[in-house]
Amino acid sequence: MLLTIWTVITVLWVYDAIYKLAHGEVAPAIWAVVALALMFLLACMEGLEVAVIDRWSNLYPDRAMSDLAGWLAARQLFVALIVTAATMLAERHSIAIPFTSTQISSPAGLKIFNLVWTGLTVLWFMQIFPKHMAATNADRYLGLTRGPLFPVVEFVRVIGISWPAEKTAKAVQNRLNWHPEPTLETAAARGAVPLAVGWAALTPEDRAGG
Repeated sequence: MLLTIWTVITVLWVYDAIYKLAHGEVAPAIWAVVALALMFLLACMEGLEVAVIDRWSNLYPDRAMSDLAGWLAARQLFVALIVTAATMLAERHSIAIPFTSTQISSPAGLKIFNLVWTGLTVLWFMQIFPKHMAATNADRYLGLTRGPLFPVVEFVRVIGISWPAEKTAKAVQNRLNWHPEPTLETAAARGAVPLAVGWAALTPEDRAGG
């Protein structure tokens, strides 16, 4: 049912941009294209997180785990900025209804429309889907995304964009004595589940059939 609702809303979202473009309003169509481009970048970054965690020791066998933590912290900048920017750009201030002269202009209705469309689009296709794809075949995912995305993330890491969060985390940890707890023997016997393994199990029936 949610997929059906999302499909209907997506049709209205695309139609509205085309309708306004046909009537001389260029901005909604431009913002729609930019929002989709940012969402695509977000999807690439979300999958990259899973792939890098899974293959870090293979990519950089001589680098410490602190380097991975710094890389992951830098990557989060794109998540924060893209989700915020895409939400603003994808927002509609009125929605044209196909084959009628009616438009949705109720503030409450538009808020619900924008929240549902952006929320479900980002959740399904910019988070869950790319994470699963990266977990299923991390090497192939890295082969497609490492070249264009690694230099960008590395630049953000070098300029220290995550420095305030790192210092805050350190201060709070020291203040609250927030440190890792000793692993229980019973839990250790089972072993930790790698992040990629967890995401790859999203479609177990497909892998079993293959």
